[in-house]
Amino acid sequence: MMGDYHEHFMKKCLSLALRGYGKVHPNPMVGAVIVKNGMIVARGYHRRYGGDHAEVEALKKAGEKAREATLYVTLEPCNHHGKTPPCTTAIEQAGIRKVIYAVDDPNPVVTGNGKKRLQKAGIDVESGILETEAVQLNEYFFFAMRSKLPFVILKAATTLDGYIADSRSRSKWITGEAARGYVQHLRNGVDAVLVGANTVRKDNPRLTVHAKTERQPYRIILDGTLITSASANVYNDQFRQQTIVVCAKTKRNRVKIKQLEQKGVTVLAYKSTKSILPLRRIMRDLWKRKITSILVEGGESVFRQFIENKLYAKGLFFIAPKIIGGGIPVVSGINRSLRHAYNLNDVKSKMYGDDVLIEGYSELYGKYI
Repeated sequence: MMGDYHEHFMKKCLSLALRGYGKVHPNPMVGAVIVKNGMIVARGYHRRYGGDHAEVEALKKAGEKAREATLYVTLEPCNHHGKTPPCTTAIEQAGIRKVIYAVDDPNPVVTGNGKKRLQKAGIDVESGILETEAVQLNEYFFFAMRSKLPFVILKAATTLDGYIADSRSRSKWITGEAARGYVQHLRNGVDAVLVGANTVRKDNPRLTVHAKTERQPYRIILDGTLITSASANVYNDQFRQQTIVVCAKTKRNRVKIKQLEQKGVTVLAYKSTKSILPLRRIMRDLWKRKITSILVEGGESVFRQFIENKLYAKGLFFIAPKIIGGGIPVVSGINRSLRHAYNLNDVKSKMYGDDVLIEGYSELYGKYI
């Protein structure tokens, strides 16, 4: 019974945390409630990066009602100075009697220290309530902290017969409005959107979130030989300083690199063999730049690189009820047998209008989550 009681309030916290979606990078989404005599007296969530953490917001709202109350929160309270003071200090000063949180913070600066600090102050601490749900809520954050790699999502929209574009490279539109709307939602929640040079050349996309938002994701272009045009939208719009081009470090590329940098575009150049970029090293470097989640939107050669290098955590495949009989496949050149096929795990499906979304996780995800 007590477990159900705690789960009831933790579910409230998880729901609150979701309100911070797309606004708190690089921090995780966190929700908190303060309970006294079985009633919620205050709620809080992390609204934006640099703002009050969920616990502090709830404590401010509760005021004196927080004394001798129980604080529920989705993540272990922090005990270090970052953009804000330690949450543990605010909890102690408020007179909280007990803290119940869902999961330990994977950040090595935090892990276990918040719990120890609270216990040392005489506060009763309990953890593990809806832990699985709390990790799933912030899977990007947990994966990136543990792997030191960005959480990479492969996203593709295909016809029933597996094509992402027709024989003339036309892909607008394979899926309907509902599916495309969900992709906008995904873009709003990740740190970056990544495509290959051919996608920029053929489609000239902006790769932005269309709705009003507090931030736009980075646009990452894999372009080993810098074949994309300097007039492309991603190099010239108002978000061009959010564009990162990854290329080979060659004499031939020097002039183009300088041209792009003068526009405010970030260029990452790597030594490479035959212009094959070192994808694992690139992912590490992007993680160091606090890019912890990436939505890969194509094309086929980029998909192949992430699959063969086993550098993706999740796959999202929209399948439209269309048959075109030829065109550009979602991925090519791997040629594995059925016995050795790359598999997705924990697969789920959902309808978006007439389109089906198939989603699942890779072996890499299972290694860290």
